[in-house]
Amino acid sequence: MNVQYRPIVPSIKRFKIFVIKIVFIVLGRAFQSASQHDEEIKKEISSWRDGFTLIMKVMPDGPYMGLEKKNNMLEFKGSQLKQADLEIYFRNVESAFMIMTPQMGSHQAFAERRMSIKGDLGIATAFTRALVIVMSLLYPEFIVKRLVKRVPPLTLKRAGLRVWLYTFGIVLAR
Repeated sequence: MNVQYRPIVPSIKRFKIFVIKIVFIVLGRAFQSASQHDEEIKKEISSWRDGFTLIMKVMPDGPYMGLEKKNNMLEFKGSQLKQADLEIYFRNVESAFMIMTPQMGSHQAFAERRMSIKGDLGIATAFTRALVIVMSLLYPEFIVKRLVKRVPPLTLKRAGLRVWLYTFGIVLAR
């Protein structure tokens, strides 16, 4: 008896891809705005050369976001960049969804090999520290505590920056 089976084709996770795209837009605009106003983020990216590019991409063919350093701040490039000096890959849509919707921190994702890096590890570490600051501005403290090892203190200036990000920073990316 010769039975032929159809191959199993994985479904496209349209909702998760949509959520990841939205989070990439919000995160990129928050990086652009926070890098203009927060001194610690400026200090973290000060060692990067001008024109340095960074991509966060979901493998194999998922959404991605790019950032470029210009005048000691990060500029959100959206999906314009194809290659970059530092590339951060998410293994698949499921991993990216867990990280982008704060269910898992980046430290745990690296430990579980859900993320990988192509580029300078020192700059990737500085980016991770800047990412922790941006996450602490975007999310409430009880969520950030689950995602990062050490929560940056919420000073009065950072509280003002948080309000700025929520009202104008993400919308205008300034």
